[in-house]
Amino acid sequence: MKQRAITAIILIAFVAPFVYLGGWYIIALASLFVLGATFEILKVRHNRQPSPALHVVTYLGAIVIFIWNFIIFYVNHHYVDIPSPFLVQVNVVFLAMFLIALLLLEVTHPDVTIGDIFYNFTMTFFIATAGQAAIFIRFLHDNTINTLLFVLVVTYACDTFAYLTGYFFGKHKMAPITSPKKTWEGAAGGVFFATLLGTLSYVVLPFGAGNNVWVVLVMSFFLAISGICGDLIFSSIKRHYNIKDFGTIFPGHGGILDRVDSLLFNVLTFVAIYALATGGVFV
Repeated sequence: MKQRAITAIILIAFVAPFVYLGGWYIIALASLFVLGATFEILKVRHNRQPSPALHVVTYLGAIVIFIWNFIIFYVNHHYVDIPSPFLVQVNVVFLAMFLIALLLLEVTHPDVTIGDIFYNFTMTFFIATAGQAAIFIRFLHDNTINTLLFVLVVTYACDTFAYLTGYFFGKHKMAPITSPKKTWEGAAGGVFFATLLGTLSYVVLPFGAGNNVWVVLVMSFFLAISGICGDLIFSSIKRHYNIKDFGTIFPGHGGILDRVDSLLFNVLTFVAIYALATGGVFV
C-alpha cells in the first residue's frame, strides 16, 4: 500500500500541471497516454510476437483516430465551416479503412490471427476516442478545469474507497472469476463516497450543470457505476490473456491501462450524458 501511495503522489504531481494549463498541454498529455496505452495493448499477447506490420497499422490507426477531430476543429475555426454530416461520414470511412488494413494483415501474414485484428481494432478505437473525450471535457464551459476535475474526483474516489472499503469490510465476492478481490461491500463504499465527493467538488468548483446539485449527484452516481464496470471489463481482458497487469510503468499500480481503466469509461460516459442533455454530438 505504501508503494501505491508514493507512485500515486508522483503521478499526480506529473499530471497536474498539464491538466491545469489545458490547451496544447492537455493534448500532449492525452497523446502520451494514448500512445502508451496502444503499446500496452500490443504487448498483451506476450507469448507470441505478431508481425511488425500489425504494430505499425495499429499505431497509425490510433494516431489518426485521436488527432482527426483536432484537425477538423482547426480547419473549422480558421478556414471553412465543415458540415457535421460530412464529418460523421469521414469518421466512418477512416474507421473502415483502419479495419480493412488490419484484416488484410490477417490474410497476408500467417502470424496475425483474426483475434489479433478485432482486439486491436476495438481497443485502439476505444482508447483513442476516450483520449478525445478527456480533451473535450477539459475544453468545456469556457475552458475551465472544473468539469474534468469533477470526473477525476468521482473516478478515483470510487477506485480508492472501493479498495479501502473492500479491504476492511469486504466479504461477498462481486466477480470471483474476473476479479477475485472485488467485493459488493467495496463497490457500495466506492459508489457512496464517489457520489458524495463528486457532489462536493461541484459545490466547491461549480461547472455548467444548470446550478442543480441534484443533477450532479445523479451524474456522480452513474459515473461511479461506470467506473466500476470499466475496471471489471479490463480485469476480464487481463484474465482472458492470463496477465496480472497491462504494464509495469507505475510501481504498485501496473501499467497505464491499469491506472486509467475506469477513467476511460467515465470520460466517454460523461460525454455521452452531456451530448444527450444538450443535444450535441461528439464526432
